[in-house]
Amino acid sequence: MKRRFSFHKSNSGEIARSRLKLVLVADQAGCCPGLIEGVRDDMIGVLSRYAEFDCGKVDICLTRMECAGTGELVPTLSARVPIRQFTNARNE
Repeated sequence: MKRRFSFHKSNSGEIARSRLKLVLVADQAGCCPGLIEGVRDDMIGVLSRYAEFDCGKVDICLTRMECAGTGELVPTLSARVPIRQFTNARNE
């Protein structure tokens, strides 16, 4: 399986947009693009033990937000995972 920001099949224009989005998000968050891909892959691995979902529609967003107490910009991770159904037992 190729490692990309998005796992669904797409044409070259969509692949280029996906790669550009990954680079821009990584730049905004102050980390390398490989880190975001690794986090996404790990999250998909863990969540797939508990629920069925479409891997191609998982959206990971890493940004910087102002901390309420200090006013300092800190990295913030959010994820949108469209869950089809939860499984009754862990899939191992």
